[in-house]
Amino acid sequence: MNNEDKATGDADQSREFGAMGELLRELQKEEMEQNEISPAETPESRITQNTIDLMTEINATLKEIAETQKSILEELRMIK
Repeated sequence: MNNEDKATGDADQSREFGAMGELLRELQKEEMEQNEISPAETPESRITQNTIDLMTEINATLKEIAETQKSILEELRMIK
């Protein structure tokens, strides 16, 4: 291999790296833009959301229990 071939090979590698580098920069740019639009959830926010969901479900269950108790009391009053 002579020096010309070696120089051509190095130039091809630098062009390839340049294209790959450009691709990586574009991907990073897209990821940053996407994160600005919808930032990733933090573990704390997921825990908070799970807690809110559980409390909502508990509240709905308690309402059902209260309605059932109310209907039972009404039936007992009608029987007496």
